[in-house]
Amino acid sequence: MSQELFINVMSAEVRAALMDDSVLIDLIVERRERASVVGNIYLGSVERMMKGMEAAFVDIGLGKSGFLGMDDNRRGNGETSAPVHEGEAILVQVTKDAIGTKGVQLSRRLSLPGRSLVYAPSQDRVMVSRQIEDEAERDRLTGLMADIAEKGEGFILRTASVGATGEELAADRAELLETWQTIEDTQATIKAPSCVHADIDPVLRVLRDHALDGIDRIHVDDGPASEAARKFCERVMPGMAERVALHSGPTQMFEQYGIEEEIERACRRRVDLPSGGGLVIETTEALTSIDVNSGRFDAASDLEQTALRTNSDAAREAARQIRLRNLSGLIVIDLIHMESDDNWNAVTEILDDITGRDRNPTRVLGATEAGLVEITRRRRREPLLHTMTEICKACGGAGRVKSLEAASIDILRALKREARVVPPGKIVMYAAPDVVNSLESDYGEMVDGVEDECGRTIDLRADAEYGRENYDIVVEKAD
Repeated sequence: MSQELFINVMSAEVRAALMDDSVLIDLIVERRERASVVGNIYLGSVERMMKGMEAAFVDIGLGKSGFLGMDDNRRGNGETSAPVHEGEAILVQVTKDAIGTKGVQLSRRLSLPGRSLVYAPSQDRVMVSRQIEDEAERDRLTGLMADIAEKGEGFILRTASVGATGEELAADRAELLETWQTIEDTQATIKAPSCVHADIDPVLRVLRDHALDGIDRIHVDDGPASEAARKFCERVMPGMAERVALHSGPTQMFEQYGIEEEIERACRRRVDLPSGGGLVIETTEALTSIDVNSGRFDAASDLEQTALRTNSDAAREAARQIRLRNLSGLIVIDLIHMESDDNWNAVTEILDDITGRDRNPTRVLGATEAGLVEITRRRRREPLLHTMTEICKACGGAGRVKSLEAASIDILRALKREARVVPPGKIVMYAAPDVVNSLESDYGEMVDGVEDECGRTIDLRADAEYGRENYDIVVEKAD
């Protein structure tokens, strides 16, 4: 089994794809203008107390107030934090991005992630990630931290700490404590609402959170970003530095490795299965349903074994799609009926095994009496479908079309690609009026950058006959 991390860098967007044996299992998409604020720490002002909900709304300067649950007042060491009051300035951290009409979710339990450790100022103990299952390794890491952490300090040993030396853990601790001291110094000099601490650059954050020891290669398709990644690895995780490689060549990286095609599939309702069946994935405000459709049954086949084979394929693909699409909340899988309890257990074990590798906490609750398998997954950021598409105004929400941002960025990629291979001459691009307007007003500098890079003139022409997802690129040959 080999794992590779692919990081695609554009001025408007950073995408990271994790491949396991050439199969896409995770995708992170971050737009520069709508970057995630999860992990950022703010000095916020309490706007309103909601005693009936045991919650408060806190202004942190993002336009829409954040939600702070009052049960969050309990500190990690069992003590209770001081209650908050309207008008009070408090230090909070974003735990979930804003989704739809809901603002960000906040917590008073602050934490700072490092490479191997998470520093938790409100705690007074050392804990080990539940994903580290080897008891001997858990004991070794706990013993090392007993000599490193001082009284009153709280730390969580991350999955990436497996195999770490005492020197590496001590260096991580020192860097985290230095960052925390900066936060305390900054808090004393500013007024609410203000950002006290922002997480690191998206490319480096991907490396910190996803470049575990199991990664065999890290591909970056941008020269400066590749160099920054290598330097970051040399400083934080030296063993990874030699695995960073700059992608070069005429074919764009995500296209060469089939990632673009997989992203397109991840935005569709139906996913085909090797057995001939398929999954139909539908998300509502309450839950996500995954319906398993069987292929055609052979009259001579054993129906129970056919159902087991199809359900096993469905479990593997459903677990992959849940992570890839960043589905969260309650997820219900409607499997094909099976008579045998052993077969049901075999299918749920497959789900347990694959979801257990997900960095986002995921629980398989088991099958209901109706034969539905329930799964819960923590909600942290927008689902992929919300990032890549938007509700179609023409159909009143019954379907979805590619978002204006995604359509514009796709065309920018296409212009870069075509400018390198088409014959010399002026490049003319025909697209829908709203897409052309977006390219001219929001991405004009990037279009100019493609012209400068390729030495070609690009003419954007609006045509009402084109839908948002359609465009044509032609070349007007020079005389």
